[in-house]
This record gives sequence, structure tokens and C-alpha cells, in this order.
Amino acid sequence: MKKISCVFLLIFIVIISSLQLNAKVKNIPQEAILSFKELSFDFGKVKQAGKLVHFFKFKNTGNDNLTILSIQPSCGCTGATIGEKKEFAPGETGEIKITFDPQGREGKTTKTIIVTSNDKILPSQTLTFTCEILNN
Repeated sequence: MKKISCVFLLIFIVIISSLQLNAKVKNIPQEAILSFKELSFDFGKVKQAGKLVHFFKFKNTGNDNLTILSIQPSCGCTGATIGEKKEFAPGETGEIKITFDPQGREGKTTKTIIVTSNDKILPSQTLTFTCEILNN
């Protein structure tokens, strides 16, 4: 009789634990998380001729769809595009293409791009690139 009671008690504990675990899993908030592979890039020493191009790669490390709301370069000499796709499922990757025209400039240069998304923890992230433009 004691063995049967112990078995039933053990089964009861397992069932209750399982129900508590399911309740905790259901309460996990749905959030998108924008995670960049790098936040800054250095082109090094460059000439004034030709456009510079770099791709900032990112991943949605959250558990809800990530939406890129805007990409804002710091000035007109810098371009930033993501293409037509603006929404990324959990685990999905993407990239932001930046271009910079060093023509007519010289010396150490730093530019930024502000990326805004539906990431609740970091809704705006700043990407930075640098280069040293040589006098031809």
C-alpha cells in the first residue's frame, strides 16, 4: 500500500511541476532583438577616388518578428540601404549596405548610421565607420 501511495505522490509531483513549467513558458514575452555582428568598421587608408562599400550583418536573436523601421545616415555623402525586406523572423539574418564617397575629402573621417527597429531594449542602434582619406 505504501508503494502505491509513493508512486501516486511521485506522479502527482511530476504533473504539478510540468504544469508550472508550461505556465512559465507561456509567460515568456515575445520580443524582437536586433543583434549586429559588428557596430563599427574601419576602411583604413583610402584614396579619394571610388566609393567605399561595407555590409553590416545582423540577426534577429529574439522570439518575435523584427522590423527595421528606419536607417538614417549622418550625412549626404553616406548611403545606407537594406533592400525591400524590412521584416525578419526569429533567427533570420540580414545586412545593411553602406556606401561612402570620399571624393573631395581628406584626413580621418568618422560617419554614423542610426538604425531604428521594433527591438524594445535597444530601439535605436548606431553603426559607425571610419577611414583615413589620403591626399591624392
